Amino acid sequence: MQDRVLLETKRLLLSTELNLKQICVELGFVETAHFCQFVKLKLGMTPTQFREHAAVI
Repeated sequence: MQDRVLLETKRLLLSTELNLKQICVELGFVETAHFCQFVKLKLGMTPTQFREHAAVI
């Protein structure tokens, strides 16, 4: 289950301009803080850092 959520997180961060709150709602997270913790744990960076890093590549 977490793998699917992570895959969808990456897709939404890379292919949309949705803000973090919108992505949280889309993925079923109640709190943005929990979403950010989940992403940081899985990717080693915050959602914003992931988006910025991908934009550089």
